[in-house]
Formats: sequence, C-alpha cells, structure tokens
Amino acid sequence: MSTKNLFALATLALAALSPMSLLAAEDAAPSVAESTPDDNDDNGTNPTRVSRTMLVKYEYLKLRNGGQSDILRFQYTHPLGDGWSVTGKLPVAYVDTTRASGSGLGDVSVEVGKIFGLDKEGGHVVRGEVFFDTATRPELGNGNYVFKGSYIRAFFLQNGAIFAPAWVQTVSLLNGEDRPRINLSTVDLYYVPKMADPKNLVTFDPNLNYNWENDVYFAGLAVTLGRNLGKSPFGGGNQFVLVKPAVLIGGNRPSTWGVELTYK
Repeated sequence: MSTKNLFALATLALAALSPMSLLAAEDAAPSVAESTPDDNDDNGTNPTRVSRTMLVKYEYLKLRNGGQSDILRFQYTHPLGDGWSVTGKLPVAYVDTTRASGSGLGDVSVEVGKIFGLDKEGGHVVRGEVFFDTATRPELGNGNYVFKGSYIRAFFLQNGAIFAPAWVQTVSLLNGEDRPRINLSTVDLYYVPKMADPKNLVTFDPNLNYNWENDVYFAGLAVTLGRNLGKSPFGGGNQFVLVKPAVLIGGNRPSTWGVELTYK
C-alpha cells in the first residue's frame, strides 16, 4: 500500500474512532434537550444533545510505516433549531513519512446533523459531512472530495449510562488523479458510563472498520477522559479539557496508535 494510501486511510480511521465527540455543554437547544437525561449535568457526551461549541484539538497519529501525522483542528458547531446543527472544521496539518513531509492546510469539512425521535429511552441522530479538496500539499489530504454519513441510535440506560452504536460510511465523491478511492465502513459501539462526579467524563469507543476498496479490515479502541473546568473565561457555557488515546488492532491497520488533546 502506498504512503498516500496509508495516510488517507489513517486520517479517516482516526475520525471514525470518534464519531460522537463533537458536542459540548453550552447553549443547548431547548427543543432537543428537554427530554434528554441529566440536563443539569450535560458534559457533551450525549449525542442527542446539540450545543453551540467552539473547540481546538491537537491530534497525533503514528503511522504504521514509521511516519506520523500531526493535526491542529479548529471546530465550531452551531444549533439551527428543531434538532438541526451545522459544524465547520478547519485542520492545519503536518505529515512526515518516508516519501514526503510537509505542513499546511488540510481538507476543510462541513457537517450537517439532525436529531429526531427523542424520548426518555433514547433517540436517533443522522449526520452528513463533506470534506473539500483544500489541502495545500498532496500528503495533507485525500486529493478528492469525500462524503461521510453517520447514523446513531442512542439508548439511555436505567443506570444513567448511554449506549449509542453507530454506522459510519465514508466514500469518495470526485476522485483526483492518481489518488486512491475511499469506501470505508465503520461500526462504532459508543458507551458513556454514569460518573459519580458529574465534572468528570469517560467514554469508550470500540470499533470495527472495513475498507471495501482493498478488501481489508481492522479494529480500534479509543477512550476519552475529560474534566469540566467550570464557566469559560471567554463567556458562554462551561469549558472542558479532554485526552483521548486510541489504538488500532489487526494486521491491516494503517496506523498503530494516536492521541487527541482537546480544549472546548
């Protein structure tokens, strides 16, 4: 598999490890939040709660061929009402492999989400995200337009925990010259235990990924540990810090491990 192939798949694999990590506890839309559990202790782990969010995230990924990927990602989510939301993501990336290295703008993306069917037992979430071919260097992006669609079924368990399995499908829309096509399926089993201290948060993301183009599969596990630091000095709602280590498993994995550090 070429280095470009490895980088494209590794970037998508890291994204697949956290399909429900884009919400923060700020300015929750009343039309959505009224029926969700633990309204007073919301910490951004509930995928059926849409919130206005600003975050900055550093993502490190150790590629299997010995290279590495570093991404500084700026992200903003805005609720549109009636369960709708829109998210913009701007990545600044650095990639170092045996064949190429460089830094610059990565592939900018826009995501639209919708929450529906919400009651005391759970709800449904659908999301569609388009990655644009904006990378300033070939190794910093996919070299084509990519669509990522997600469906999440969230269950509010009696012990206060959340179980939210998801199906994520990522496919190429317009393929660039000499760039690999993308067709990746991910099944994610997202679980949020109820914490004794509501200022702490933990999530577990075991997942299975299948690359239809290369007929290979690999698994992954990510664990998020976070802390509510109280009201933000910049105004608005609460501020959080999070660390999210992840490991990929299997002989066909494109990378070995990664970690995310987030302030939101």
